[in-house]
This record gives sequence, C-alpha cells and structure tokens, in this order.
Amino acid sequence: MIAWALTLLLAGSPTLDGSPRAVASVAEPGFSLDQALAAMREGHPLRDFAAARADSAAATRVAARLWENPVVNVDYFLGVRSTSYDRAGALVAGVAQWLPVTAVPRARGQVASHEERAVARDNQGLLRALELEVERAMLGLAGALRAAEIHHDALADLQESERIVGARVAGGVAPKYDATRIGLAVAAAEAAFRGAEADVSEARGQLDVAVGPLAGRLRGPPRVDVFAGAEVPPLATLQARMLEGRPDLAAAGERLEAARASVRVARREVFPGIGLRVAAGFGQGPGQVDVGAGLTVPLPILSRGQGFIDRARAEARAADSVARALVVAAEQRLHAAHEVARQRNDASLRHVAMSRDAAEALLHQAQANYQNGRLSAFELADASLSVREMHLRDLELALAARLAELEVRRVVEVGGAE
Repeated sequence: MIAWALTLLLAGSPTLDGSPRAVASVAEPGFSLDQALAAMREGHPLRDFAAARADSAAATRVAARLWENPVVNVDYFLGVRSTSYDRAGALVAGVAQWLPVTAVPRARGQVASHEERAVARDNQGLLRALELEVERAMLGLAGALRAAEIHHDALADLQESERIVGARVAGGVAPKYDATRIGLAVAAAEAAFRGAEADVSEARGQLDVAVGPLAGRLRGPPRVDVFAGAEVPPLATLQARMLEGRPDLAAAGERLEAARASVRVARREVFPGIGLRVAAGFGQGPGQVDVGAGLTVPLPILSRGQGFIDRARAEARAADSVARALVVAAEQRLHAAHEVARQRNDASLRHVAMSRDAAEALLHQAQANYQNGRLSAFELADASLSVREMHLRDLELALAARLAELEVRRVVEVGGAE
C-alpha cells in the first residue's frame, strides 16, 4: 500500500532532496465508490449474517403457524380375574389430535410475521450502515493522502528555502544561524511528512476493514473529491424521508404490532382448543371389535390468563414507548446533524474564499524579501509553515463538511445512535 500511496504523493510533487518536481502520471487509476461498495456487498461476512437472520425469521413464521402433531395411543389390557376378555387380552389403538379452535397458531403466525418484517428492516439498516462506513473510510483515506501531499509540498518549499539560505551563508551575507534554523525546520517538516504517511496507512487499514475480505481488489488511491461541495437538502424534506423509510423506525413499528398481536395470543391461549381422539379396540370379549371417539376439553378455571395477558399488554406498552422515543430522538438528532452540516459547510467555503491565493503569495514574498535581506531565516521558515497550515486547515474544514453531510444521511437512512 505504501508503494501506491507514494506514487500518488510524488506525482507532480517535489522530491525529498529538493530536486525539481517531476511531472508523472499515477501508475494506477484508483477506484471509485461504486467499486468499493461492490466489493463490500460481495464479500462482507455480515451479509451472510443478515441472510441467516432473515432465513431464521422466515422459518420461525412457518413454525408458528403449524398445528401440534397427532398422537398415536396404544393400550393393552389383560384380564386376571373374572374377566370377559379374550385369552390374548384386549388391544385398543387410537389417534388423538389437538384442534386449536381459537386459532392460536394463526395468531402466533401474525406475531412471527411482524418480527420477520422487523428483521428485514434491521438487515436493510445494517447493509446501509456498511455502505456509509465504506464511504466514510474512503473520505478518510482521500483526506489522509491529500494531507500527505500538503506535508510533502511544504517539505519541498522548505528545502528550496534551505538552498537559498545556504547560498547566502556561503556568500557571507547571512549568518550561520540562518542555516541552522532552516535546517531544523526542514527536519521537523520531514518528520511531519513521515507521520502523514503513517496516517495514510492507518486510513487504508480502516477502509480494508469497512470493505471486508475483498478489499484487496481496490488498488490505487480512492477517486474522491474531498473538496466537492456537500449539499444538504432542507430539514423538512429530510425529516419526511426519515420518518417514511428509516429501517430502525420501521422495525420498531413492526415490533410494536408484534407486541399487540401477542396480547391476542395470550387471550386465545386461555382456551387453546380441544382434543379429539378416534380409537378402535379388539378383544374386549371373545371376537369383539369396538370403535370409539373421545373429546378433551380444557377447563380455564385455575389458569385464566392471570399475569400472561397483563404481561403481554405491558410489553405492548413498552414497545409503543420505544417506538415513540425513537421517533423523537431521531427528529432531534436530525435537527442537530443538519445544523452541524450547514455550519461546517459554510465554514469550509468561507475559509477557502479568504485564503485563496494568499498562501502562495506569502511564500513568494518571503523568499524574495529574504534574498533582499529584509527577512530572517525564521520568518522564511514561518512562511512555508504558514502555507502548510493554511492548506491543512482547508482540507480539515472540507473533510469535516463532507463527513457532516454523511452523518446527516446516516441519521436519515440508518439511525441507531439515538
């Protein structure tokens, strides 16, 4: 990774020894956001996790609607005294089936159906969160690369200043202090550049984690314009979109319906159904064959749903409270994120407008004035560092604006932090 990062950094930038800047094209064209998302969708393990959860919820829905299995009963009787049974005894066999006349399985199926839809919404939110994390990591990598470029350019400018100072010291028109001072500034700038290279490696690692096992497909630098304007739609538009389609809010609504359906299940389970048995017997008497039927009816006397119905109602109230709390928190979070995005975007635009062309002019003025003996080496180094800090500040503000806009989309499309 360091190799392609340095390829990007050195293209059109000064070398570390102060040689002229080389004009070269990046060997690898890099990768787009769509390519990164495609790699994540294809290979990220959490996609399998989401699919497994969906399959589990679907299987639970199927199981919830099923009746109980029939039961086969076989009884054998042998008379031991004063009996009219055959000598071989009497055999009675029957089949019993529980009939849920209050439609308990269907009610349970409704609960499971709501939970299945809630899981589908959860999976939708999970996958969208993974996509946004890939985008955030790409912005982070693009920002780290740009910061490394800025540090590299500052280092080259200081090396050029060091050459100017060295020439004046050698000519006896500047003290040796100037050479020592500018040398220290060059050493500090080189250390900062090396640190920026490490930041690039760290940012690439974060992108690899976000993309998953297929991150190796993404070669070269990310094709992301960090300084692209981050447009944020009006708050009312975003709020309507969020309330209509945010997965966690929809999942909370489905779980609220599931809790309400559970109250119906608790009521119906007070009298869950009746048992029906059909039987045939042989041997009650010599050559005797019998058929019969039986009925089992539960009597809801001791257990009449005490506690169970009340518990289901309480859980429904709790689910309703969670759903309402999520909506309130989502609206508040969106309002705050929208305001932050607006302010950060304004700050970025204003700083770029104020600093446009000022940095390079400052550096050229400092170098010219030093050669004319009007500035010291300290002021010459300060000019290069000021240019660097101005560019880094532009980058910091632009990246903050892009991330703030990304956070707005996360609040609208994913949620989960309320």
